[in-house]
Amino acid sequence: MPGGRGAGHAAGAGRCRPGGAFAVITNTTERNFDVIEITNEMPHNRMGGVGSVIESLASGFAAIGVRALWYVTDHEYQPYEVEAILGSHPCVAVGSEAELAHFHAPVVHIHSYNHRPGLLDATGGARSVFTIHSLLAYEEISNAVNLHGAVMDQERLIAACDEVVLVSEAERRYYHTLGYQRLNRRVSVVANGIVPPAPVLARPRRNVLGYCGRLVPRKHPEYVQMLLTEPAFDGFEAMIAGKAFSAYARDLVHDLGIEARVRYLGWCGGARLEAFFNAIDVLVQPSTYEPFGLAALEGAARGIPVVCTPVDGLVEVLGEHAIYCDDTSYGAFCLAMERWRKMDADALQAMGSAARARALQQFTDVAMARRYLERFRALSGLSLETKEHTP
Repeated sequence: MPGGRGAGHAAGAGRCRPGGAFAVITNTTERNFDVIEITNEMPHNRMGGVGSVIESLASGFAAIGVRALWYVTDHEYQPYEVEAILGSHPCVAVGSEAELAHFHAPVVHIHSYNHRPGLLDATGGARSVFTIHSLLAYEEISNAVNLHGAVMDQERLIAACDEVVLVSEAERRYYHTLGYQRLNRRVSVVANGIVPPAPVLARPRRNVLGYCGRLVPRKHPEYVQMLLTEPAFDGFEAMIAGKAFSAYARDLVHDLGIEARVRYLGWCGGARLEAFFNAIDVLVQPSTYEPFGLAALEGAARGIPVVCTPVDGLVEVLGEHAIYCDDTSYGAFCLAMERWRKMDADALQAMGSAARARALQQFTDVAMARRYLERFRALSGLSLETKEHTP
């Protein structure tokens, strides 16, 4: 997506400089901030987890008094979506990489996957933090796709930034396995967080399995569909919340003859996400690679049982409070789901309550915001005075 495509969309909204040059579009008159958050995804028509993280980080920063500009560049939003973003989120600017020069902060924080190092040229000497939401070299391996160009872009940005932030200790280990410490030795871990949701109330089992996440090979969305053909799960249905990137996962529904028992919901957020979690009995996350496990955190924070593979960020988020597969195979997934099916209601309630307590203690929006503020202060050498808001 490099090349300022977002600036062209911004111009479509009707604001441009004399002579035809595209102008930054913004809903704020301020030009100086504590941090500039650079992203190509906002909490609107999200492609993956970055938009969800942005939503929680904005909430957390607001709670602790961090003045952030949300700078959207190199995006794929249509003009009407840009207007919706500007109308629903404060302190947003949409423009090209070069137009970052209109705004100032001691720290810029980059979330996007594939910006070029030239992005930093317009930041006026600000210190730079690059949060890697997933290591694209491992996305390439685990999804069996060619991401060579994107991997190289990510590696160049790693080398160009002052500090790299990873979202789990597992990602830090992968970072070192890839030899990326040669590119940048200043590496920290900041776990994601979410706005604490209301718990899902205890209720009789409805025989509804839930999957939430991108429909990509490494997440194995097909496992939940295949499970419906197993005799023990003949009376179950499945709800799948996520962008349909995998034609195979969708075609499998027809091939297995289970169309009437599977509902594809597409991307879910806000009320749609709440409705999804209120409808399911269990959340399944059978990934082979999971940098953090945001969907698992969303489920755990509501007290919903989670069945997942014992990999990467999933273990860090859930601790002992999940039903783990023995490995990442479909057979191991079936055995774990059978264990869940046979657990009594009291045991499931206790596990869900413990998972929720862990999530609300360690993985909230405010906890994430505070950890990032610590990184910004350490990197910039400035106090970045804030005033925390109390409800």
